[in-house]
Amino acid sequence: MDKFTTLTAVAAPLNMINVDTDMIIPKDYLKTIRRTGLGKGLFAELRYLDDGRENPDFVLNKPAYRKAKILVAGDNFGCGSSREHAPWALIGGGFKAVISTDSPPVRHVFGSAPASRRSVTRASFPLTHAVESGVTP
Repeated sequence: MDKFTTLTAVAAPLNMINVDTDMIIPKDYLKTIRRTGLGKGLFAELRYLDDGRENPDFVLNKPAYRKAKILVAGDNFGCGSSREHAPWALIGGGFKAVISTDSPPVRHVFGSAPASRRSVTRASFPLTHAVESGVTP
C-alpha cells in the first residue's frame, strides 16, 4: 500500500457494532495465502443475497459509497480471530483507512507489523471527532 499523509475520499458509514473478522471476510474466501483478490469477499454475507445478487440495502452497494476509501465503523470493529485476510480484503475492496469509535488491539485486524508496514491505516477516536471533521454516517 502506498504511504499517504492526507486522504480526501468518500467515507462509508458501517452502522454496526462488533463487526468481527468473520463478517469482514467469511471463511469461504480463506482458501488462499495470497494477499490479492479478496475484495470480492469483503462483507460478502452482508453484501450479497442468497441468490448471489447484491443486497441493495447494504451501504457499500449504494451508489454514493461504491468508491469509498474510508470506512467509518462502530465499536469493536475487527474483533474475533486474528485473521490476516481481513485487512487484505479491506484493501482489495478499495479501502485505505478505517475510522472507528473503538477497536481491538491493532494486531487483531491490522496485523502485528509495525505501523510503517501495516496494510490499512487505522484511526480510533470518538466518532463525534470524525463528525466534526466532516466524516458523517
